[in-house]
Amino acid sequence: MCENPNTPDNLTEPEKTPAETRLKKKKKKPSKFSRTVNVIITVIAVFVLLISGTICVRYFMDIYGAKEQAEEISELVTEPTEGYPSEPAEVQPKYRKAYNENNDLVGWITVPNTTINHPVMQSDDNNFYLRHNFYKEYYRRGTVFMDYRNSVDPFDKNTILYGHNYLDSTMFSDLEKYKDIEFYKTAPVITFNTIYKDYQWKVFAVFLTTASPELDNGYVFNYIYPAMTDENFTEFIAEVEKRSLYHTGVEVLPTDKILTLSTCTRDMDLSRSKQEDARCVVMARLVRDGEDAPVDTSLATVNENPKYPQLWYDKYNIPNPYINDEKWYPKGIE
Repeated sequence: MCENPNTPDNLTEPEKTPAETRLKKKKKKPSKFSRTVNVIITVIAVFVLLISGTICVRYFMDIYGAKEQAEEISELVTEPTEGYPSEPAEVQPKYRKAYNENNDLVGWITVPNTTINHPVMQSDDNNFYLRHNFYKEYYRRGTVFMDYRNSVDPFDKNTILYGHNYLDSTMFSDLEKYKDIEFYKTAPVITFNTIYKDYQWKVFAVFLTTASPELDNGYVFNYIYPAMTDENFTEFIAEVEKRSLYHTGVEVLPTDKILTLSTCTRDMDLSRSKQEDARCVVMARLVRDGEDAPVDTSLATVNENPKYPQLWYDKYNIPNPYINDEKWYPKGIE
């Protein structure tokens, strides 16, 4: 086959004139406007970087401070030694130092395999400890507190504890671990002691709900009221178990006392820019007198169709099978 005479190897580049050579060597300088724009963009980038870095540093310092303060407060809980407070006599000796530091202390909560190891406070409303720490100082993360309507001596039918969830293992953030049945199996029993006596509680339900009616077809599931009749309690527990992500096999009787742990959840946020008014709730019942505390976790089974609020179905674009379910409301409140 004949060679193509027009291949690159056979082409000779024409010689450039001196004027063309000078033009090629002359580089085009950016305009004054372009240089100004580049400087502005660089300044903005540096500014954004500095602001982002500052926010990150403050965020991690805030977490560190929260954990450091929690450890400091936990050191107030010690068994009696020489010079240990003898008053008030009705308060358990191990809690006297903490109680004398702040008389709002009503108890202490500990959850296995989590960072939850906190004093439980109580004010005359449910607002103060949302933004105040154990020492009554303003604190964005607040502290764990008990509903102002509750009593620990004796317990109400339903004792409610609240804590913030900043998704960073402070306060009640680790409660969301209970959404996983496998985690539940590692921590089926919670310790919530009062300043007067120690108690253990068996977890029997974990569910997601909302606190604003517009997020659930004009309905709010009222899980945060302390007192009810035995009949109402039975209906209430049935509604809770319908909503639970799994069934634990832990029996709950009308004569039982329950503990409700409530925190925020981001599971139902429709966008990153807006946090929906949603809750993750863990419920446990008091270990009865003479009953063994250990739980047979092999009885736990996943609820294949838990009842969620409408917001959950909207987020995941799933039809709500409970859309026509009868709305449960408390009745016979004492």
